[in-house]
Amino acid sequence: MPKVVDHSIKKKDIADIAWRIIETEGIEKASIRRIASEAGMSSGALRHYFSTQDELLLFIMDYFLDRGKERSDNKSWSKKPLIAVQEILLELVPVNRDKQTETGVWLVFAIRSLTSVVLTKKKYELTEGVYILMEAVLEILIKAGYINKDINIEIEKLRLSAVIEGLSIHALLRPDIFTIKKTEQIITHHLNELCNQ
Repeated sequence: MPKVVDHSIKKKDIADIAWRIIETEGIEKASIRRIASEAGMSSGALRHYFSTQDELLLFIMDYFLDRGKERSDNKSWSKKPLIAVQEILLELVPVNRDKQTETGVWLVFAIRSLTSVVLTKKKYELTEGVYILMEAVLEILIKAGYINKDINIEIEKLRLSAVIEGLSIHALLRPDIFTIKKTEQIITHHLNELCNQ
């Protein structure tokens, strides 16, 4: 009798293998051939699940988002609005190994999405998600009375997104300068300026 394969479990196993390769050796090593070899499959068999590198990258991005959501769901956030916002923003920057890997994958994804039709929809979904999150943290600060309700939310959410994205890139490239402490200081400084306007 032929073996029944649960494709969703197999795809998850493949994503786990890809993630392990990315964490230990970098995303450039996570080729279809290498992942297939680690999974004990032929490249052709792996292409049954992901026909292109972009489809695999898309699946890895979803895997990365699931990991982030699970981490967020299991975190105890401060009850103090300003501290909670600082914690949320710090969660988005690569201050540990897991988040460094996630940020590296996101940057590769973002660059490839500029020329890949397969990745374009996910790129817009992810960037819109960040803008929505930034708007939500601003609303927390407004409701708590830290920020004037007349601020230009549209501009401020984009500016905050740009600050966090810029911090993420620099923390990834120069962790010797953008330490956890320094990154926390920058986020705190930006929020204090925002709240004092």
